[in-house]
Amino acid sequence: MKEKSRYEAGKDKQKVKTDVQFKIEPIDNHSPYLETVKKLGRANSKTLGNFPKGAFEDHAARRQILVALDSESSCVGYLLYRRSRDWFAITHLCIDPSCRDKGAAKQLVDRLKQITTSARGIKLKCRRDYNLQGMWSSFGFIATLDVEARAKNKKLTLWVLEHNPLPLFSTMIQQQLESKLCAMIAPDIFLDLYAEENIDSEEENILLADWVQAELNLCINDEIFNQINRVYNNQERDSQHYFAQTFTCLPCNNQRLEENLNLLQQIIIKNNFVLDEYNLRYLAKSITSESHIFLSRDKQLLNLTDIIYENFKLSVIHPEELINQLDELRDKPDYQPVRFSGTTLEEIQMQTGQEDFLATYFYNSKLRENKTDFQQKLQRYLAEHDKFECIVVRESNKNLLALIVYGKQKKHELEIPIIRVGNHNLSSTLARHIIFKSILKSAHEQRNFTRITDPYLEITITEAIQEDAFVKVSNGWVKANLSVVKASLQLSDYLTNLAFDFGDEYNFVMELANNINNENIVIDAQSSVDIERFLFPAKITDSEIDTFIIPIQPRWASYLFDENLANQMLPLPGFGSKAELAFNREAVYYRAIQNSRGLNAPCRILWYVSETQGEGRGKGFQDVGYIGACSYVDEVIIGKSKELYRRFQRLGVYNERDIEKIQTDKNGNIMAIRFSDTELFNNHISFQELQQVLDKDKLLLVSPNKINNESFIKLYNLGNR
Repeated sequence: MKEKSRYEAGKDKQKVKTDVQFKIEPIDNHSPYLETVKKLGRANSKTLGNFPKGAFEDHAARRQILVALDSESSCVGYLLYRRSRDWFAITHLCIDPSCRDKGAAKQLVDRLKQITTSARGIKLKCRRDYNLQGMWSSFGFIATLDVEARAKNKKLTLWVLEHNPLPLFSTMIQQQLESKLCAMIAPDIFLDLYAEENIDSEEENILLADWVQAELNLCINDEIFNQINRVYNNQERDSQHYFAQTFTCLPCNNQRLEENLNLLQQIIIKNNFVLDEYNLRYLAKSITSESHIFLSRDKQLLNLTDIIYENFKLSVIHPEELINQLDELRDKPDYQPVRFSGTTLEEIQMQTGQEDFLATYFYNSKLRENKTDFQQKLQRYLAEHDKFECIVVRESNKNLLALIVYGKQKKHELEIPIIRVGNHNLSSTLARHIIFKSILKSAHEQRNFTRITDPYLEITITEAIQEDAFVKVSNGWVKANLSVVKASLQLSDYLTNLAFDFGDEYNFVMELANNINNENIVIDAQSSVDIERFLFPAKITDSEIDTFIIPIQPRWASYLFDENLANQMLPLPGFGSKAELAFNREAVYYRAIQNSRGLNAPCRILWYVSETQGEGRGKGFQDVGYIGACSYVDEVIIGKSKELYRRFQRLGVYNERDIEKIQTDKNGNIMAIRFSDTELFNNHISFQELQQVLDKDKLLLVSPNKINNESFIKLYNLGNR
């Protein structure tokens, strides 16, 4: 007899489990089944935990107990749950031993899924040593994180089944995907990238090469966390979990998932393919997430390429095949912040009479823009200098790089009727830079929105707009940029008032207001950071975002973000020009690992430009010793200096010799801090002011210092006073 594949054997077993159909119904506190429920709960209290007296009656009165009834109307199991705002939580799932493995548990959970479809989803906690990971995964739940249990040396896994992701984050993910080619990586690719991330091997590292990442968005789906959850070693499991969070995680519709899963099961069986349940669900979720490319090195999966594409329009391809399609981009990547390092960019305010000259450089012939119309627009903007500001960005060699026009007629909104970056190999980087600076300009002028109305946008501008979470409206793109520092509820009220004040076109801020009102947002650091970025430069005072003061030598501050120090380094050529060095949206800073004080992503940084740090009062820099900027930390990576330099070379102004000078730990490792969205303060915060805020007479700033929220808000307000 032919031996059954692992999947077919599992499928047969699953059929046995679901052959028995149970009647699932809710009960109240007068139900005759309540005593049986209590009896089952007491009999299994060792695993379910002690339940307060009267708790069963209270849950039954709220109709928050579901029972499973067999063909003789006997209660053979129950599910007890509760509701906390937008989430439902399973407290007990208990089946009589005589009826286990017959599908009662799944049918109870399926009924709860039906009840909760309009909520965010369902959560539960389950001890790892109960070994129920396979069951919860098969029910569609995702293992998110482990927490300490009350029992000594035991851990609880938090399992989540999400019905309705927050619209804010769905929008952000969608805009990320629209800006790059999305490729879902299979579990085998994920493990390869994890295992070989720091090994100098061309094949294993090619997907993480900077030039590839500029064009390719490597994605996962949340089923990967269930596979990671199977790892026995706690440290290894946490390490893989952290690595997985560096990828974009695509959501999928759970109802469509079941349809695709059933069809995929039939295909797998028909083609005698061996695929365990975890990988089956991962492939089904990849299909349902509407990604178009699935990267894998698995030969059996690659053999099904035609069948999977025919049924689901998902291309299963080997990574090398995909890379070969991107090879032509290797020599001219469109996003190279490092190329700005060491160059001087000049911002020049244009005057009346220069419209013909500007039109020659910046009118968009590809989109059939009329050159005469463009000249007439510029003529008006240049003439009405009280209402408009026309700026050209050029290199010190006088090459024109970009044109931007600001319209300042509305108090609450900065309009950008023209924004052009031309066609050169730095256009994408410059587009991101200009838009970021425009957002800051709008916020610092106490405007609440930035609106781009240019009808002839280049593709590089459109991509940058989407990355910065602009919302498409009838006449262009709008972004909220709030120069406010408020608690979450106050911020929610503030957004609600904006929506009421400015009409239907601004309803997207009402959606934000509702999201911020969710208590789960405030207690989750990454969610809070996402919201602050969405409303940048707004700050949430009651979030769980950590903040660190990090000392930095003036030289590196001048290279990485501080234009005032940069001006001390390079004389400004020409008339009224402004030097900007390496002004990237993101950068990387290297330091020793020792005394890092728990620094980890996501968090905020307040940069302290040091007086000494081996430079003797800054070695020629004047007026140092202050906090001058605030950034977000996107990633903290530990590794060998050579490996980190190779990984982040495109972002840095460091050379390899600089990094080799950093003191290593006993394993030869240093720390790289990848940060972004740096906001320069209007006012420097002196060392004496810092001492007063922190109430510390003896303050030594030679390593990261973690500060509390109250201190951060005081310092941030001082910087922007």
